[in-house]
Amino acid sequence: MAGFLKEVSPRLKALSYVAETLKFPWLDIKKTLDLKEAIGKRIAQQLNSEVPYPPYTRSLRDGYAVQSQDVVAATSGTPTFLKKTEEVLMGAIPSFEIIKGETASIPTGGILPKGSDSVVMLEDTSFIGGLVEVRRGVQSGENILGHGEEIAKGEKVLSRGDLIDFSNVSILSTLGVHSLSISTLRISLLSTGDEVVPVETSPLPPGCIRDVNSWSVSSFLRHYGFLTKYRGIVSDNDGELEKRVKEELELCDVLILSGGSSVGMRDHSSRVLEKLDNPGLLIRGINIAPGKPTLIAGCLESKKLVVSLPGHPLSCLTVAYVLLLPLLLKLIGAENETYGHKLFLQLSKDLIARTGLEEFIPCKVDEMGNVLPLFAKSGYISVLSKADGLIRIPEDRETVRKGETVEVWLW
Repeated sequence: MAGFLKEVSPRLKALSYVAETLKFPWLDIKKTLDLKEAIGKRIAQQLNSEVPYPPYTRSLRDGYAVQSQDVVAATSGTPTFLKKTEEVLMGAIPSFEIIKGETASIPTGGILPKGSDSVVMLEDTSFIGGLVEVRRGVQSGENILGHGEEIAKGEKVLSRGDLIDFSNVSILSTLGVHSLSISTLRISLLSTGDEVVPVETSPLPPGCIRDVNSWSVSSFLRHYGFLTKYRGIVSDNDGELEKRVKEELELCDVLILSGGSSVGMRDHSSRVLEKLDNPGLLIRGINIAPGKPTLIAGCLESKKLVVSLPGHPLSCLTVAYVLLLPLLLKLIGAENETYGHKLFLQLSKDLIARTGLEEFIPCKVDEMGNVLPLFAKSGYISVLSKADGLIRIPEDRETVRKGETVEVWLW
């Protein structure tokens, strides 16, 4: 173990170093999927709209299509009267044109007839004896959505690396995008440690812990668009660990090791990763708490990444959030590497911090927007179920007092 933690790297420096050394992004790891299969995954390349939206100028209200200059002065006291000529039908392009002094009824979503440039809302009109009484004037463009107004042809809809989810799938379906080039990064999870046993083990043998990290990391990455495959548990044995790592790297692009909590296990992992093909072991610890004993390795020629996470659950998920996830986003070449929500909020309780170390503390945000630190040891598990995210304390900041502002990373 001598020298292991003495070579810790600042988190951002480690991210840049690994990305540069392994020549991220790896853009050839992709596959075309149907839209339904693509939901919950990340797009592998920028997507531009092949058509404008809306394809026609449409009404935003039930009412009457008009020439705005005809009704610009209309009020309830001095209404304007227009001749009703036709009716716009849904799903059809109007075959008629609106001329001065005329109007046509139109439903919400109906295509605006030629000659008209706005819509008077139905509640501002009355239909009397073949004439439409207009009691409120409108400006040109009012109550309509113009052709290509929302999305122009050729406009960027999604950036490379964006997550396909509820927030953008509606516009994709609207534009007729039924298949997408999706990043198909193969990520495997391998838990390590003689004390780690399968989650279904009952009763729990003395000195053992159930494999919680594989579940938390897997569900965490799925939430952010990266699917993983669980590959079981390997023991604290140099030869066995080396054999399994080599086998697993033949089947995946990224191998995540969830380390046992023992010092020996970290030593074993370090020695195994040092033996990987060039460049091998890149990072021997990160200058963060919790999560300092994190290892990162890779093989440049075969395009492989290995990240060995700490064994304690809180440390493990913290590193997954602040280091592993941004590393994966760099790997796939995501144009937007932001995730979650980063805010600056007032602290509701004093927080003791240490200079020289970037710290992440679980926290809860109350209904007033104040943040409460949830103090927990690295071995704690239940604190994660109570936390809304993490408070980030930079390396150069010490004790933070109640009422001062802190950086908060919400899930």
